[in-house]
Amino acid sequence: MDIPGVQRKAGNGQSAESKRRELAQIASFFLKQHSAYDMIPVSFRLIVLDTKLLVTKALSTLVQNGVESAPMYDSTQACYAGMLTTTDLVNLIQYYYSNFSYSEALEDLGQVQLENYKELLLRFKSRQTNTLCANPLDTLYEVSRRLLATDYSALALVDEDTDTGSDVIVSMLSIYKILNFMAVNIDDKKNLKQHSLYDLEIGTYGDLITASMDTPVIDLIRMFVDNNISVIPILDEEGVVLNVFAESDIILLAREGLLDELNIQVSEALALRPDDYPGVHSCTMSDTLFSVLDTIRKTQVQRLIVVDEDIKPVGVVALSDVLRALII
Repeated sequence: MDIPGVQRKAGNGQSAESKRRELAQIASFFLKQHSAYDMIPVSFRLIVLDTKLLVTKALSTLVQNGVESAPMYDSTQACYAGMLTTTDLVNLIQYYYSNFSYSEALEDLGQVQLENYKELLLRFKSRQTNTLCANPLDTLYEVSRRLLATDYSALALVDEDTDTGSDVIVSMLSIYKILNFMAVNIDDKKNLKQHSLYDLEIGTYGDLITASMDTPVIDLIRMFVDNNISVIPILDEEGVVLNVFAESDIILLAREGLLDELNIQVSEALALRPDDYPGVHSCTMSDTLFSVLDTIRKTQVQRLIVVDEDIKPVGVVALSDVLRALII
Protein backbone atom coordinates (compact mmCIF):
# COMPACT_ATOMS: atom_id res chain seq x y z
CA MET A 1 0.00 0.00 0.00
CA ASP A 2 2.84 2.39 0.83
CA ILE A 3 5.55 3.46 -1.62
CA PRO A 4 8.85 4.01 0.23
CA GLY A 5 10.13 7.56 -0.05
CA VAL A 6 6.92 8.95 -1.54
CA GLN A 7 4.63 11.21 0.49
CA ARG A 8 1.08 10.35 -0.46
CA LYS A 9 -1.30 13.19 -1.27
CA ALA A 10 -4.92 13.14 -0.17
CA GLY A 11 -7.73 14.10 -2.52
CA ASN A 12 -7.40 17.88 -2.11
CA GLY A 13 -3.60 18.02 -2.42
CA GLN A 14 -2.92 17.72 1.31
CA SER A 15 -0.52 15.04 2.46
CA ALA A 16 -2.10 11.98 4.07
CA GLU A 17 -0.47 12.93 7.37
CA SER A 18 -1.89 16.46 7.19
CA LYS A 19 -5.43 15.28 6.48
CA ARG A 20 -5.20 12.56 9.10
CA ARG A 21 -4.09 15.11 11.69
CA GLU A 22 -6.98 17.41 10.80
CA LEU A 23 -9.47 14.58 11.30
CA ALA A 24 -7.75 13.52 14.51
CA GLN A 25 -8.10 17.03 15.91
CA ILE A 26 -11.84 17.00 15.21
CA ALA A 27 -12.37 13.52 16.64
CA SER A 28 -10.11 14.08 19.66
CA PHE A 29 -11.98 17.28 20.52
CA PHE A 30 -15.27 15.32 20.41
CA LEU A 31 -13.90 12.53 22.61
CA LYS A 32 -12.63 15.06 25.16
CA GLN A 33 -16.14 16.49 25.51
CA HIS A 34 -17.63 13.17 26.66
CA SER A 35 -16.89 10.90 29.59
CA ALA A 36 -17.05 7.12 29.84
CA TYR A 37 -20.12 7.68 32.03
CA ASP A 38 -21.97 8.96 28.93
CA MET A 39 -21.55 5.50 27.42
CA ILE A 40 -23.19 3.55 30.25
CA PRO A 41 -26.67 2.41 29.14
CA VAL A 42 -29.71 2.82 31.35
CA SER A 43 -30.27 -0.93 31.45
CA PHE A 44 -27.69 -3.62 30.73
CA ARG A 45 -26.35 -6.99 31.86
CA LEU A 46 -22.86 -7.23 33.31
CA ILE A 47 -21.17 -10.57 34.01
CA VAL A 48 -18.55 -10.38 36.77
CA LEU A 49 -16.43 -13.40 37.70
CA ASP A 50 -15.28 -13.97 41.28
CA THR A 51 -11.59 -14.92 41.44
CA LYS A 52 -12.49 -17.91 43.62
CA LEU A 53 -14.17 -19.50 40.59
CA LEU A 54 -12.39 -22.40 38.93
CA VAL A 55 -10.98 -21.55 35.49
CA THR A 56 -13.18 -24.21 33.86
CA LYS A 57 -16.35 -22.72 35.36
CA ALA A 58 -15.31 -19.19 34.45
CA LEU A 59 -14.61 -20.13 30.83
CA SER A 60 -17.90 -22.02 30.73
CA THR A 61 -19.65 -18.81 31.84
CA LEU A 62 -18.12 -16.95 28.90
CA VAL A 63 -19.16 -19.70 26.52
CA GLN A 64 -22.71 -20.13 27.78
CA ASN A 65 -23.37 -16.38 27.70
CA GLY A 66 -21.71 -15.86 24.33
CA VAL A 67 -19.47 -13.05 25.56
CA GLU A 68 -15.83 -12.50 24.58
CA SER A 69 -14.66 -11.00 27.87
CA ALA A 70 -15.74 -10.45 31.47
CA PRO A 71 -14.21 -8.59 34.43
CA MET A 72 -12.89 -10.48 37.46
CA TYR A 73 -13.41 -9.38 41.06
CA ASP A 74 -11.37 -10.35 44.12
CA SER A 75 -14.00 -10.48 46.86
CA THR A 76 -11.35 -11.03 49.55
CA GLN A 77 -9.47 -7.83 48.71
CA ALA A 78 -12.62 -6.10 47.42
CA CYS A 79 -10.89 -5.03 44.24
CA TYR A 80 -10.98 -5.37 40.47
CA ALA A 81 -8.68 -8.21 39.36
CA GLY A 82 -8.54 -7.97 35.57
CA MET A 83 -10.40 -9.47 32.61
CA LEU A 84 -10.92 -12.99 31.32
CA THR A 85 -11.07 -12.98 27.49
CA THR A 86 -11.58 -15.20 24.48
CA THR A 87 -7.89 -14.67 23.69
CA ASP A 88 -7.05 -16.33 27.00
CA LEU A 89 -9.19 -19.31 25.96
CA VAL A 90 -7.36 -19.54 22.63
CA ASN A 91 -3.98 -19.48 24.41
CA LEU A 92 -5.14 -22.16 26.83
CA ILE A 93 -6.27 -24.40 23.97
CA GLN A 94 -2.97 -23.99 22.15
CA TYR A 95 -0.91 -24.71 25.27
CA TYR A 96 -2.83 -27.77 26.39
CA TYR A 97 -3.38 -29.19 22.91
CA SER A 98 0.37 -29.12 22.34
CA ASN A 99 1.34 -30.61 25.71
CA PHE A 100 -1.54 -32.64 27.14
CA SER A 101 -4.61 -34.64 26.26
CA TYR A 102 -8.08 -33.08 26.46
CA SER A 103 -8.92 -35.02 29.65
CA GLU A 104 -5.62 -33.95 31.25
CA ALA A 105 -6.35 -30.35 30.36
CA LEU A 106 -9.79 -30.46 31.98
CA GLU A 107 -8.37 -32.10 35.09
CA ASP A 108 -5.61 -29.52 35.37
CA LEU A 109 -7.83 -26.48 34.76
CA GLY A 110 -10.49 -27.96 37.07
CA GLN A 111 -8.10 -27.37 39.97
CA VAL A 112 -7.03 -23.78 39.15
CA GLN A 113 -8.91 -20.77 40.48
CA LEU A 114 -9.03 -17.46 38.65
CA GLU A 115 -6.93 -15.87 41.39
CA ASN A 116 -4.04 -18.09 40.26
CA TYR A 117 -4.76 -17.48 36.60
CA LYS A 118 -1.93 -14.98 36.16
CA GLU A 119 0.64 -17.70 36.88
CA LEU A 120 -1.04 -19.91 34.28
CA LEU A 121 -0.95 -17.15 31.66
CA LEU A 122 2.80 -16.73 32.13
CA ARG A 123 3.19 -20.01 30.25
CA PHE A 124 1.85 -18.30 27.15
CA LYS A 125 4.66 -16.07 25.89
CA SER A 126 4.65 -14.10 29.17
CA ARG A 127 1.10 -12.92 28.49
CA GLN A 128 -0.22 -10.93 31.43
CA THR A 129 -3.74 -10.69 32.79
CA ASN A 130 -5.61 -7.73 31.32
CA THR A 131 -5.92 -5.42 34.35
CA LEU A 132 -6.76 -2.40 32.23
CA CYS A 133 -9.50 -0.20 33.68
CA ALA A 134 -10.76 3.38 33.75
CA ASN A 135 -12.91 5.55 35.96
CA PRO A 136 -16.42 6.31 34.65
CA LEU A 137 -15.59 10.04 34.80
CA ASP A 138 -12.52 9.70 32.58
CA THR A 139 -13.00 11.27 29.14
CA LEU A 140 -13.46 9.02 26.12
CA TYR A 141 -10.20 10.51 24.85
CA GLU A 142 -8.34 9.25 27.94
CA VAL A 143 -10.00 5.84 27.68
CA SER A 144 -9.17 5.60 23.98
CA ARG A 145 -5.50 6.37 24.53
CA ARG A 146 -5.37 3.79 27.31
CA LEU A 147 -6.86 1.11 25.07
CA LEU A 148 -4.59 1.94 22.15
CA ALA A 149 -1.51 1.60 24.38
CA THR A 150 -2.34 -2.12 24.70
CA ASP A 151 -3.57 -4.88 22.40
CA TYR A 152 -6.91 -5.12 24.21
CA SER A 153 -10.23 -4.09 22.69
CA ALA A 154 -12.14 -3.45 25.93
CA LEU A 155 -11.62 -2.40 29.52
CA ALA A 156 -13.59 -2.30 32.75
CA LEU A 157 -15.04 0.90 34.21
CA VAL A 158 -14.20 0.80 37.91
CA ASP A 159 -15.34 3.26 40.55
CA GLU A 160 -14.75 3.40 44.31
CA ASP A 161 -17.32 2.87 47.02
CA THR A 162 -16.96 6.07 49.07
CA ASP A 163 -18.09 4.31 52.27
CA THR A 164 -15.84 1.25 52.13
CA GLY A 165 -13.10 2.19 49.66
CA SER A 166 -13.84 -1.01 47.74
CA ASP A 167 -13.72 -1.20 43.96
CA VAL A 168 -17.07 -1.24 42.19
CA ILE A 169 -17.14 -2.62 38.64
CA VAL A 170 -19.65 -0.36 36.94
CA SER A 171 -19.56 -1.50 33.32
CA MET A 172 -17.32 -2.38 30.39
CA LEU A 173 -16.29 -0.15 27.51
CA SER A 174 -14.97 -1.33 24.15
CA ILE A 175 -13.39 0.29 21.12
CA TYR A 176 -16.49 -0.75 19.16
CA LYS A 177 -18.78 1.20 21.52
CA ILE A 178 -16.57 4.29 21.37
CA LEU A 179 -16.50 4.31 17.56
CA ASN A 180 -20.23 3.67 17.36
CA PHE A 181 -20.94 6.54 19.77
CA MET A 182 -18.72 8.87 17.77
CA ALA A 183 -20.15 7.85 14.38
CA VAL A 184 -23.68 8.63 15.57
CA ASN A 185 -23.03 11.80 17.57
CA ILE A 186 -20.13 13.69 16.01
CA ASP A 187 -21.38 16.80 14.20
CA ASP A 188 -18.63 17.15 11.60
CA LYS A 189 -19.40 14.15 9.38
CA LYS A 190 -18.32 15.98 6.23
CA ASN A 191 -14.64 15.35 6.88
CA LEU A 192 -15.33 11.66 7.49
CA LYS A 193 -16.90 11.42 4.03
CA GLN A 194 -14.16 13.18 2.10
CA HIS A 195 -11.18 10.83 2.40
CA SER A 196 -10.57 7.14 1.92
CA LEU A 197 -8.71 4.48 3.87
CA TYR A 198 -5.94 4.86 1.31
CA ASP A 199 -5.73 8.63 1.84
CA LEU A 200 -5.59 8.21 5.61
CA GLU A 201 -3.33 5.13 5.66
CA ILE A 202 -5.72 3.16 7.86
CA GLY A 203 -5.26 -0.61 8.13
CA THR A 204 -2.62 -3.33 7.97
CA TYR A 205 -1.47 -4.42 4.53
CA GLY A 206 0.73 -7.12 3.03
CA ASP A 207 1.85 -10.56 4.30
CA LEU A 208 -1.64 -11.53 5.48
CA ILE A 209 -2.10 -14.81 7.31
CA THR A 210 -4.79 -16.77 5.41
CA ALA A 211 -6.28 -20.27 5.33
CA SER A 212 -8.61 -22.41 3.23
CA MET A 213 -11.88 -24.17 4.00
CA ASP A 214 -10.11 -27.49 4.58
CA THR A 215 -7.56 -26.12 7.06
CA PRO A 216 -7.85 -27.84 10.48
CA VAL A 217 -9.14 -25.55 13.22
CA ILE A 218 -6.17 -26.32 15.47
CA ASP A 219 -3.87 -24.89 12.79
CA LEU A 220 -5.78 -21.61 12.86
CA ILE A 221 -5.55 -21.51 16.64
CA ARG A 222 -1.77 -21.84 16.31
CA MET A 223 -1.82 -18.98 13.79
CA PHE A 224 -3.77 -16.82 16.27
CA VAL A 225 -1.24 -17.43 19.02
CA ASP A 226 1.95 -17.31 16.95
CA ASN A 227 1.01 -14.11 15.10
CA ASN A 228 -0.96 -12.33 17.85
CA ILE A 229 -4.00 -11.94 15.57
CA SER A 230 -7.71 -12.55 16.12
CA VAL A 231 -9.06 -13.10 12.60
CA ILE A 232 -7.93 -15.07 9.54
CA PRO A 233 -9.41 -14.65 6.02
CA ILE A 234 -10.57 -17.92 4.45
CA LEU A 235 -9.82 -18.10 0.71
CA ASP A 236 -10.76 -20.37 -2.20
CA GLU A 237 -8.32 -21.90 -4.69
CA GLU A 238 -8.16 -18.62 -6.62
CA GLY A 239 -7.32 -16.56 -3.54
CA VAL A 240 -10.79 -14.97 -3.33
CA VAL A 241 -12.19 -14.22 0.15
CA LEU A 242 -14.96 -16.67 1.09
CA ASN A 243 -15.20 -16.05 4.81
CA VAL A 244 -13.20 -15.31 7.94
CA PHE A 245 -12.44 -17.39 11.03
CA ALA A 246 -12.24 -15.37 14.25
CA GLU A 247 -11.46 -16.01 17.90
CA SER A 248 -15.18 -15.67 18.58
CA ASP A 249 -15.73 -18.86 16.56
CA ILE A 250 -13.84 -20.73 19.29
CA ILE A 251 -16.68 -19.81 21.65
CA LEU A 252 -19.13 -21.57 19.30
CA LEU A 253 -16.93 -24.69 19.22
CA ALA A 254 -16.77 -24.71 23.01
CA ARG A 255 -20.53 -24.29 23.27
CA GLU A 256 -20.99 -27.35 21.03
CA GLY A 257 -18.54 -29.35 23.15
CA LEU A 258 -16.04 -29.73 20.30
CA LEU A 259 -12.84 -28.57 21.99
CA ASP A 260 -11.58 -32.16 21.88
CA GLU A 261 -12.17 -32.32 18.10
CA LEU A 262 -10.07 -29.44 16.84
CA ASN A 263 -8.80 -31.35 13.82
CA ILE A 264 -12.12 -30.69 12.09
CA GLN A 265 -11.95 -28.48 9.02
CA VAL A 266 -12.77 -24.78 9.10
CA SER A 267 -15.81 -25.40 6.90
CA GLU A 268 -17.34 -27.58 9.64
CA ALA A 269 -16.64 -24.99 12.32
CA LEU A 270 -18.18 -22.17 10.28
CA ALA A 271 -21.35 -24.23 9.83
CA LEU A 272 -21.96 -23.92 13.59
CA ARG A 273 -22.59 -20.19 13.36
CA PRO A 274 -26.16 -19.05 14.12
CA ASP A 275 -28.35 -17.67 11.34
CA ASP A 276 -27.98 -14.11 12.65
CA TYR A 277 -24.16 -14.22 12.64
CA PRO A 278 -22.89 -10.91 11.10
CA GLY A 279 -20.64 -12.82 8.67
CA VAL A 280 -17.68 -11.49 6.74
CA HIS A 281 -17.67 -7.84 5.72
CA SER A 282 -15.20 -6.32 3.33
CA CYS A 283 -14.26 -2.89 2.05
CA THR A 284 -11.87 -1.41 -0.48
CA MET A 285 -9.04 1.08 -0.05
CA SER A 286 -11.21 3.68 -1.79
CA ASP A 287 -14.00 3.44 0.81
CA THR A 288 -14.36 6.52 2.97
CA LEU A 289 -13.87 6.52 6.71
CA PHE A 290 -17.55 7.43 7.08
CA SER A 291 -18.69 4.36 5.11
CA VAL A 292 -16.39 2.13 7.16
CA LEU A 293 -17.76 3.52 10.43
CA ASP A 294 -21.30 3.08 9.10
CA THR A 295 -20.62 -0.57 8.26
CA ILE A 296 -19.11 -1.18 11.69
CA ARG A 297 -22.10 0.44 13.38
CA LYS A 298 -24.72 -1.49 11.41
CA THR A 299 -23.07 -4.92 11.43
CA GLN A 300 -21.24 -4.90 14.80
CA VAL A 301 -18.20 -6.51 13.14
CA GLN A 302 -14.83 -6.15 14.84
CA ARG A 303 -12.78 -5.77 11.66
CA LEU A 304 -13.14 -5.48 7.88
CA ILE A 305 -11.19 -7.37 5.22
CA VAL A 306 -9.81 -4.98 2.60
CA VAL A 307 -10.14 -6.49 -0.88
CA ASP A 308 -9.09 -5.49 -4.39
CA GLU A 309 -11.24 -5.49 -7.53
CA ASP A 310 -10.93 -9.29 -7.74
CA ILE A 311 -12.15 -9.74 -4.14
CA LYS A 312 -8.70 -10.89 -3.10
CA PRO A 313 -7.50 -9.75 0.34
CA VAL A 314 -4.92 -6.99 0.50
CA GLY A 315 -5.30 -5.95 4.13
CA VAL A 316 -7.31 -5.86 7.34
CA VAL A 317 -8.87 -2.85 9.07
CA ALA A 318 -9.34 -3.48 12.78
CA LEU A 319 -11.36 -1.21 15.04
CA SER A 320 -8.13 -0.19 16.77
CA ASP A 321 -6.73 0.97 13.40
CA VAL A 322 -9.71 3.29 12.91
CA LEU A 323 -9.59 4.67 16.46
CA ARG A 324 -5.83 5.20 16.26
CA ALA A 325 -6.30 7.31 13.12
CA LEU A 326 -8.72 9.53 15.02
CA ILE A 327 -6.57 10.19 18.07
CA ILE A 328 -3.86 12.84 18.37
